[in-house]
Amino acid sequence: MSAPNRDRISRLQSWHDDWSGLKIGVHGLGEIGFSVADTLTELGSSVRVLHTMPDAERERLIQVIGAEHLEVSQESMLREFTQFEPDLIVVTPTTPLDDPVIDWAARQDIAVWSDTDLAWRLRDKTGRVADWICVTGSSGAAGTAEFAAHMLHEGGLRVTPVGPSGMPVLDAIRDPQGFDVLVLDLSSEQLHWMNQISPFASLCFTLDPNAAGAHSNPGAHASALARVYENTMIACVYNRADRATEAMVEGADVIEGARAISFGLDSPPPSGFGMVEGLLIDRGFHAERRSEALELLSLEELSAQGLATPHTVQQILAAAASA
Repeated sequence: MSAPNRDRISRLQSWHDDWSGLKIGVHGLGEIGFSVADTLTELGSSVRVLHTMPDAERERLIQVIGAEHLEVSQESMLREFTQFEPDLIVVTPTTPLDDPVIDWAARQDIAVWSDTDLAWRLRDKTGRVADWICVTGSSGAAGTAEFAAHMLHEGGLRVTPVGPSGMPVLDAIRDPQGFDVLVLDLSSEQLHWMNQISPFASLCFTLDPNAAGAHSNPGAHASALARVYENTMIACVYNRADRATEAMVEGADVIEGARAISFGLDSPPPSGFGMVEGLLIDRGFHAERRSEALELLSLEELSAQGLATPHTVQQILAAAASA
């Protein structure tokens, strides 16, 4: 990559910047890889998708939108990227965390972004720039994100969940009407690659100390999940029953003024959400939180809807704290 293009990549911060003519390699296809290729082709970039798994329908669509794709073996992936000489590489959740392409890119000073990083830069496509709420965890994140999106919708906002239970984030930011809020369910693999976003609120629902997932060890998995809190603007939400999530908040580099907000099934302290005598209680944000609590709803009401299991109640409290 030439020095001018390296500088140009570093300055790209908006949909309305000039993305035309850049050579961008996408590592992986699937739903997210296609959304990356579709977005960048719309912006006028020269896009090549390199993937290891066959995907006949999306391969056909890649050609329709004017991008290129190559199905290659994992062993030949580095050679293909080297020959393409991209100005930028966008990884997907299928990209192995130890892929040699990433080491090669670092040596060549080629930027590596996730689809989330790309979407953050492009979020101003419409005049309606959404706030982002980022949710993760070893378990419970998907349901929490769905509850948060539902609550915000009931409050009159245009909102969508993003991730396994919703649409790819790049499809969301290209919606012609725009959204008020995006609720992102992020995996540890996505957080591993993520570089530059600043969410309105962030949440790690829980950490399984024995889980490694695609990471080399449980410590690497925990470190990836902790990245959800970086650069949070308003609320870092953690699980009072899981000390590891509180430690993540304590170690996070956040925007000045961001607050730590807890949730749990016990009686909540100030800046917390919890339970008192069968009621879900908010002591998180209102002005008199040190001396008073706001009633959200009752366990009886949740039971009538089949939502009264401890795990589900925790998800609802976590969603209320982040929304």
